[in-house]
Amino acid sequence: MQRQSRWFPAIAPILRVSYILGLFPVLAAAGVFLVSAAAGTAASGSNVGWGGFGNTPDELRHSPLTQINTRNVTQLGRVATVDFRAIDAGVRRGQQSYPVEANGTLYMTTNDDNVWALDATNGRVKWRWQPGNGGLYKNFGIVANRGVALCDGKIFVLTLDMTIVSLNPANGRLLNQVAIAQAVPGASANYGYSETSAPICANHRLVVGAAGSEYGVRGFVMAYHTDLTPAWPHPFWTIPPDGTSWRRLTRLAGGGVVWTPTTIDTTTNTLYFGTGSATPLYYPALRPGENARTDSLIAVDLDSGRMKWWQQQMSFNEWSYDTAQPPLVYDAKVGGKRLHIVSVGTMEGVWFAYDAKTGRPIYQRVKVIDRTEHPALQPGKPVAVFPSSLGGLNYSPASYDPTTNYIFNAASETASVMQQAKLTPTQKKRKRVLGDIFLGLENGNFGALLPGWHDHGSISAIDVNTGRQVWKFRTPEPERGGVSTTDSGLGFAGGGDGVLRAFDLETGKVLWTFQTGHQIAAGPSIYSVDGKEYIAITSGGTPTSSNGGVASELQIFALGGSSNESKPPLRTLARVDTPVVQAATTRTAAAAAATATAARAGGSALRAGGRMRVQTGLVVRPWSANSNNDEDAVGHLLLGSHPVAGARVSVGRYLLPATARDGSFHYRADISVPGRYVAKVSNVAHATVNGQPLSANERAAVQGLSAGFSVAYRVDRLQEHRRPNGTILVTGRVHDSSGAAPPPVVLYTYRLSGTVTDTAGKPVQGATVVTRTGDRDFWTFSSPSDARGHYTSFFAASDESDADPVPLTIQIATGPLSYGGPQGTNFNFKRLRSATLNVQLPTATSTALPAATPTAQVGAVYQGLVIGVTHGGKVIKPLSARWPDLQGKFSMVLPPSVRGKTLHFWQNRRQFFSRFAAVPGGPVDLVSWPAELGPAVPSGLATLTVPR
Repeated sequence: MQRQSRWFPAIAPILRVSYILGLFPVLAAAGVFLVSAAAGTAASGSNVGWGGFGNTPDELRHSPLTQINTRNVTQLGRVATVDFRAIDAGVRRGQQSYPVEANGTLYMTTNDDNVWALDATNGRVKWRWQPGNGGLYKNFGIVANRGVALCDGKIFVLTLDMTIVSLNPANGRLLNQVAIAQAVPGASANYGYSETSAPICANHRLVVGAAGSEYGVRGFVMAYHTDLTPAWPHPFWTIPPDGTSWRRLTRLAGGGVVWTPTTIDTTTNTLYFGTGSATPLYYPALRPGENARTDSLIAVDLDSGRMKWWQQQMSFNEWSYDTAQPPLVYDAKVGGKRLHIVSVGTMEGVWFAYDAKTGRPIYQRVKVIDRTEHPALQPGKPVAVFPSSLGGLNYSPASYDPTTNYIFNAASETASVMQQAKLTPTQKKRKRVLGDIFLGLENGNFGALLPGWHDHGSISAIDVNTGRQVWKFRTPEPERGGVSTTDSGLGFAGGGDGVLRAFDLETGKVLWTFQTGHQIAAGPSIYSVDGKEYIAITSGGTPTSSNGGVASELQIFALGGSSNESKPPLRTLARVDTPVVQAATTRTAAAAAATATAARAGGSALRAGGRMRVQTGLVVRPWSANSNNDEDAVGHLLLGSHPVAGARVSVGRYLLPATARDGSFHYRADISVPGRYVAKVSNVAHATVNGQPLSANERAAVQGLSAGFSVAYRVDRLQEHRRPNGTILVTGRVHDSSGAAPPPVVLYTYRLSGTVTDTAGKPVQGATVVTRTGDRDFWTFSSPSDARGHYTSFFAASDESDADPVPLTIQIATGPLSYGGPQGTNFNFKRLRSATLNVQLPTATSTALPAATPTAQVGAVYQGLVIGVTHGGKVIKPLSARWPDLQGKFSMVLPPSVRGKTLHFWQNRRQFFSRFAAVPGGPVDLVSWPAELGPAVPSGLATLTVPR
């Protein structure tokens, strides 16, 4: 770190060393670093913080402070610079973090998911938290983190591997961490998801989305209580399930992610968020139609997660434009009348405003950038596109100033040449799999440079009263970080040229500039400590913003600070459970034992044994963009025939309201995909029967009872036929509520397995094998190696270049360590084949992994719906089985031992390893047939009695 002073230039070198050595408190006590008090006072008290990504949950990025104003802004100077790589050279380059400030402490992140607490006046490090599995991130495909949330006395951060972490703000100690996949099925890094943004917290709810559109993931938003238990029964999914609707043609079709911060209107308890584009990004033929809810603004009830309305900003998108800017919600004059508004800018470079309650459009497609020209892409033909896929208004947040009634945008005015991929007949027929990221461009992920064009930026104001742009000025490099404003009439923004600017909100006149020395891709945070106003901003940028990503710094400014600027940045052009049938009754062994003990002891008689009944017959329905795609499923908790009121039931970690007087409880089940939701009695402390508290024995009889709501495809047309050899052929059909067959079995990906050993050849336990495609566009993580050193992983045996062999980078992560060198070690794999690779750790983390030859293996991973049967709660393994065909017809051959038995049907849609190709109507490889059913498997769906 360093701090520069206009009064003590001779000791600046000493200060830099002192910060690194942690001597700052001693020097500060001596008064060496004090700067003179500035004129004016801070509004609203001596300590005014910056509460979150956008300061307030409505994302207005506006501060009530007035000490720094249009008259004295020229006296603004730098009071501290924190160089995180000088503190720790292992800190990842690049910076996009938006600092949060409270009570004199700044909380922020670096790109490796480290969380830092610093003195808000001088940058002194108070504490630092590092993930225990930091070795995983050394070779991660996307490395970014845009900050933390401070809420209910906790710091929250999202990590790249899809985990929510809560920390103690006082000392950085870990309080809790939860994998998002526990509440959001499939939301893990191996499926293409990652966390790069800041969570948003308000009204005791923490809201998260995730990145990953380009990998064909399914976008979602999920809310948690601040103890990290789910606040909603299921995620709000932004697009249909895979294999359905416009996602039916390829497993690469997906998107609609919510990868930037969301917005909360605390006055109406409404959550607003924008969604990303559909994928494949540049090849819409593989995702026909309007791709509902992608590129949209959506309003959801914060408490329930139920949709209020949605509006799509671009119904057909082949240029990779997202509605990425965090929405803003505010009261403003429109045509002279005061309205409650939500507005948002898009990567296309246009701005929209809607009635916040109804979603009624107020303004649409108001231009923010000069050129929004994007003709249809053509196979093999270059097309000039304005803006490029970088925007426009990328994640760059806007600000609203209530005094001027203006919205301020910092934009990227960009362009590119895009050439859509021209596929050969063979390429068109190719089965694309997880990790085979086909974007649809022939000239890179974002296109190519447009000759004679230089990407630049702009800052502009839109009068909300009229919907017209009132002023605009140009900046030499794109603006990615966004605008912050104050009650003094000032706006602040930092650009790709490294310059932090202050400008007059009414006129747009630039009043002050400061060269920070590195590209800026984050917004200013404005706060006061002990009556003095400060501005903090991170610098270092991203590779896609003016070729930044070379540094990681925090800079703090105040009146009277140093006017000594840094050199401008260099810019180079580089571009199971027992099945539940009907009224299910389960009773724990502990409850039975307690009953028996009570009887022997002559305790009070039970009114009867505890029972839980749940609704059956929940059939999968086609997903609808205008629906919440859930169903209110009902269960009842009973003691004999007596309803139990006041008991708490949970589904997973989601806690339901207490059971009603009739013993009923309700769970909103996701009806668009098959699944089983286990309801379990978790607390009976306040439970009653007929208004009377439960006895100890009765509590024991009820506590822990469970049953499952099964949502499944309907199973009907069941027939059995005895074959000459005595085996039983069972046939039937599965379909949703509309009669449509489920998505057919598809090739999903490939399997990589092997062992990890140390330098002496001994097995290494707990090691994770990380793979990345040579084009660095997809990465997977193995399961931690077991005591034998064995690991298994998804394996992206393909890349965009159609290379064979496929070069993959391998890295071994153990806790915070990463083996294989800074960029990992390259190995060549047979294209579109599973593989075995045994890896030995080198002596040092910086050394390449020892050479080894991957061995291609027969088989692949497929995804599809398997139908099976149980008897007496035990799975019956068929002698053979066939996948449902395109009409949903399935069959299985069962052993003669099933004659005279009643069979109960189950189904499970998941990934299976198969040694031969799995096709609709084709044979199932029984090597993956389950020996027992997991708790999430829909079961008890139909019955069939086989004659003797």
